[in-house]
Amino acid sequence: MIRKENKISNTQLFFIIIQVQIGVGILSLPHDVSLVSKNDGWISTLLAGAMVQVIILILWGLSKKFPSLTIYEMISRVIGKRFGKIIIFCYVIYFIVTGSLVLSRFIQVIDTWILQRTPSWILIFLTLGVCMYLVKDTLRSIARFYVLVTPLLIILFGLVTYALKDANFLYIFPIGQSGIPNIVKGSKEAIFSMLGFEFMLFLYPYVNATDGRKLMAISTANLFVTLFYTYMVFASLVFFETRQDLYLTPQPLLYMIKSYSFQIVERIDLFFLSIWIISVVTSIASWIFLASNGLKYCFARANHAASLFYTAGIIFIIALIPKNETDLEKFNKILEPAHLGFIVVIPLLLFSISVLFAKKRDGEHNV
Repeated sequence: MIRKENKISNTQLFFIIIQVQIGVGILSLPHDVSLVSKNDGWISTLLAGAMVQVIILILWGLSKKFPSLTIYEMISRVIGKRFGKIIIFCYVIYFIVTGSLVLSRFIQVIDTWILQRTPSWILIFLTLGVCMYLVKDTLRSIARFYVLVTPLLIILFGLVTYALKDANFLYIFPIGQSGIPNIVKGSKEAIFSMLGFEFMLFLYPYVNATDGRKLMAISTANLFVTLFYTYMVFASLVFFETRQDLYLTPQPLLYMIKSYSFQIVERIDLFFLSIWIISVVTSIASWIFLASNGLKYCFARANHAASLFYTAGIIFIIALIPKNETDLEKFNKILEPAHLGFIVVIPLLLFSISVLFAKKRDGEHNV
């Protein structure tokens, strides 16, 4: 039985999905996509959003079948408690490793742009401390904070838009020159930056709304993120005069706004990062929250707070492993098949098994 203080509204679901999806990838996405799709990187981002929407429909179908259960409870219900705990524990590992990768990328950016002389372990420790404080209470309190900070994305949008005063929109042409195969291939890079929508598998039973309204909230949040990311990629493409500049710039958005200053704010790039940090922290905190709740189910704990220290401790250790961009890329390559497995394959199998056995039971009943 879900306690009343954990219930959230449909509007809060919308803001949670936005905050979980928008994270560390926003800075490197224009660079990563343009390496593959060239001028058509913005098309790849739109295509990625459409692909994510298809996956959302699959996850919604599973959640709709078990509207009062989280993903962990669904697993135990469909395949049994004993084998289900193994799958749940695998989900916990996946969430921990994903959170560690996001944290490592985050620390690398902070180390490069702001705190060059601060040891990485201190930055990781402080970030995890903030994340733990954020998710130690009820889901409703977490949702309220996410709603509060989401409007800050308007500032990021405004700063990038200001830089477009020196853009040349002719740089985007000719449209479609990279070819359909490269556009599709580039969309894969964009999808990884949009991860987080799978949080809906856990949130679904906590939302006070009908199935249709929940789908609308999640889909609208995905549309917002898709358009937001597409705009950032498009802005980068029309700002840099040569594609070589974009290919060699790992965080093009920061380089775009670095040369500008206002009377009050001299370093706009640092102001941009200050807002960006909040979005990344909410993203990392969400992975910690998911992993801690998974451990709660595995070990039959009363609440997830008891598992937070274990989860954060493991993430702290894993986040220290990557030392440079090459290590992070290797880390990411290892995780790519895991994303597909845990976000698409396992939910599809759960849905298929539940439908198959339901039909079998109905047939036996009719006989």
